[in-house]
Amino acid sequence: MKTVLYLDELLLVNFALGAALLLGAGLLAGRSCTGARLLAGSGAAALASLGLLLPELPGPLAVLYKAATCCGAVAAAYGVPGRRGFARLCGWYALLNLLLGGAVLLPGAQSANLCLYLPLSPGRLLAACAAVYALLRGVVYCFGRAQGRSFAAVLVCGSARVPVQAFCDTGFAVQDPLSGRAVALAYYPAVRGALPGALQTFLDAHFAGRSPLPPPGLGVRLVPCTTLAGPCLLPAVPGLRLQAGQRQAQGFLTAFYCPAAPPDHWTLLLGPELTERVHPL
Repeated sequence: MKTVLYLDELLLVNFALGAALLLGAGLLAGRSCTGARLLAGSGAAALASLGLLLPELPGPLAVLYKAATCCGAVAAAYGVPGRRGFARLCGWYALLNLLLGGAVLLPGAQSANLCLYLPLSPGRLLAACAAVYALLRGVVYCFGRAQGRSFAAVLVCGSARVPVQAFCDTGFAVQDPLSGRAVALAYYPAVRGALPGALQTFLDAHFAGRSPLPPPGLGVRLVPCTTLAGPCLLPAVPGLRLQAGQRQAQGFLTAFYCPAAPPDHWTLLLGPELTERVHPL
């Protein structure tokens, strides 16, 4: 028996399902994404459903296709926030996909290349996805939200805009000793590409252990900070803006940090004062 698939319906339904499952994965992993990135991730999830139309792949290739499309959808929505953070997001996303499949699996289901086609109307399928998401919200309500102080934001440097995962640390209270301005701590590899070339060159040399002179005109200063490794001086610059939704903050310093291992839960660390200006938690 042949099954007729309507391509527009297939893509639209999987777009909505992908959005719900990506939001659920972020909820469990304690991460959030901007609306534009959610649209990109949902689009990637919808395109992945076209695997139903491909010729049947050998088992290992089908698994590779499924893993690659899963990681692609997560990366489009949340970026790659460190190896462990990215693996956690992918794991939750895959698990929620399995949970949804188990919730609505009926006789007559068909699959190709590990993509499942269910003999359900779009309304019933979306209702089943809503039930999975409601179950997830219930679990979070009972056991608490993971990393609830993390939120998606955009760091603006001139015309460049860098999506970051901001994290509010109530114990982070670094200030510029000269001006008293608040300091945000950025993970340097995550924002490097948006910085001016002269600043990139200086910071590359600084974190390589050399002692370069700061480039003139950028206002680079060294801010004292105490980390687990002990006290240190971090290079910082003024002039960057931080946006989260319709709110924004400016007039702070952005210091740069380049640890040996990337942080799991953030690419931009904020204190409570600066967080309150852009994203009240």
